[in-house]
Amino acid sequence: MKIVVIITRTLMGFGFVVFGANIVHPFLPQPAIPAGSPTAQFMAVMVPTHWMTLVCWVQLVGGLLLLFGGTAPLGLVMLGPVLINILAFHICVQGGNGIVPGAVFSVIEIFLVYAYRSYFSALFTVSASPN
Repeated sequence: MKIVVIITRTLMGFGFVVFGANIVHPFLPQPAIPAGSPTAQFMAVMVPTHWMTLVCWVQLVGGLLLLFGGTAPLGLVMLGPVLINILAFHICVQGGNGIVPGAVFSVIEIFLVYAYRSYFSALFTVSASPN
């Protein structure tokens, strides 16, 4: 199990570092976005406001935290909302097109949260009370 966790953690960390870096300096080929499409309208807001730059840095830092094993739980916490937004974008804006990478990374995220569950156990309680 430990080797599977290391492999999935490394794959996810590397994936977010690469895709995060691709936002800042595009080096992977990307399909053209049809003018006037919901995706073009979405990007017309996200790019000029530098929101995508913020997403890029969260992906880069979260991916690096996963690559350095001792900080994996913090990386998972940072990447969770990013994955929710990736899935929401592909479902709501693109009608499900291109959802596979986001779904795969989401499954890996759930697996890793389970693998590191002792670090998250305080979050999953029904008897929380203030100190």
